[in-house]
Amino acid sequence: MALTLDSAHIFFPRGGSAPMNRYLLGELERRGFTTRLHAGSLGRPGDPGHAPTFYGGLDVAAYDYNPAAAGFQNGESGQYHPELPFHPSYEDRGDVPDQMFSAVSPAAVENLTRAWTRHLLANRTTDTQLVHLHHLSYLQAAAGAAYSGIPTLTTLHGTELKQMEGMARHIALADRAEVSLLNLADQLHSANPRRTGRALIIAHRAGLNDADTAMLLNTPWEKWKYARTGLQALRTAVANAGRIVTVSEHDRSLAHRLLPLDGREVPVITNGVDTEVFTPRRMQDSDRMAQLRHWLITDPQGWAPGQPSGSIRYGDEALNRLWDRDGKLRPILLWVGRYLEFKAVPDLLKAFAIARAQLDPAPALVLWGGYPGECEGMHPMEIATDLGIQDDVYFVGWRGHDELPTGLNVADLMVAPAVNEPFGMVYLEAMACATPPICTATGGPAHTIIPDGDHATGWLVRPHDPSDLAEAIVRAVADPAERERRAANGRRHTLSTYRWASVADRYEEQYAQALDTAAV
Repeated sequence: MALTLDSAHIFFPRGGSAPMNRYLLGELERRGFTTRLHAGSLGRPGDPGHAPTFYGGLDVAAYDYNPAAAGFQNGESGQYHPELPFHPSYEDRGDVPDQMFSAVSPAAVENLTRAWTRHLLANRTTDTQLVHLHHLSYLQAAAGAAYSGIPTLTTLHGTELKQMEGMARHIALADRAEVSLLNLADQLHSANPRRTGRALIIAHRAGLNDADTAMLLNTPWEKWKYARTGLQALRTAVANAGRIVTVSEHDRSLAHRLLPLDGREVPVITNGVDTEVFTPRRMQDSDRMAQLRHWLITDPQGWAPGQPSGSIRYGDEALNRLWDRDGKLRPILLWVGRYLEFKAVPDLLKAFAIARAQLDPAPALVLWGGYPGECEGMHPMEIATDLGIQDDVYFVGWRGHDELPTGLNVADLMVAPAVNEPFGMVYLEAMACATPPICTATGGPAHTIIPDGDHATGWLVRPHDPSDLAEAIVRAVADPAERERRAANGRRHTLSTYRWASVADRYEEQYAQALDTAAV
């Protein structure tokens, strides 16, 4: 089967769904599909968020977020830009153009829908046979208008479901407190110096328990003021979503709980990994150190709180600390991701502090990622300093996905204790590079990582348990033979189960069913 397929993704390249788009469409193109990707784009050619650069080799119709980002710097709302408004986010990313969906007014959502409808109508292929949308948002309504009557499939990547869970949780608390979300946003605004007193009055009057009172006190309610309309909008989007696919069993369960699916089948198609790019490399300590020198000294991208990329800089003294007393490179633990709350970076840093004190030589922790300016909660640099481990924690910053295979090969272990990670492509990429992962027994990794037995590929630990995580780190670092065994198993597991060719096979099956359903 070869189709003319239009795919659409509102976000500029940043999270795991962007590489999924790139790999899947590339595989479909090799099979004879004609594809066009409508994708958000931010930055200049060569920047990691620049869609034509990231999706090089594909036919990309870029939706340019640069004008809205510039307007935001001048005090304007990103979502109200008259021509190309900025997409919202499923996470609280701080003071950035893409505020959370729950903070976006219905009028702004209408503006976004109109803008994406214009973009799709102006840039769609004339003979589109099927539309593949990514994430649940206003994109479904826009695609419904631009591709009326054309079969559609939507992949849910999990972050939209996390946002919906958060919306439902905040709505329920507002209802228990018997105060509207708009009133909570006004009375308990983060900038209101009287917010604590007001929150305690509301809690007392409503008879809230301690947990509800703590949530009432600690929530920036101005970011949840439109949670009720936002949740309804995401549920309504299902009507234009067509056939729905999730990337994990965890997300399928959430989708059935949160969305009006009316009993429809929701297949799971996991993401994959390019096993020809993510592959083991034999690197000597000198080669690994050369790469670390490049990332930390020659081309630093780590950023300090409130500072731009490259503001964290290292010298030779910092690199020299990576050698042990015998002249060997100390064990390297690698974390990869964004500084989002569910990534549980504070848990990792606490666990690292415990493990570091028990191992000789002590490992070093390299934090790879942290999108510039994006941080939920305290910056990891500040946490590391508070824990007294700052000399052994290295920030390489946000780097291109093409560099990640090298990063994973430099590391001895990949340690990323995210809780309820929707899928977790990076764990597969680590296993493909024969770098065994340590992660929590939640979300996608609970189904993709084998923790025990002859076929073990990594370690699973309890969520939000730094002691359990530290114990796993100590066991893994202290037993190189076991690391090698799990590394070899992980490589075989990804080759047999998670190649993009297998993922594309599954999507072709779903495309055929979407077409058959539309023909009835």
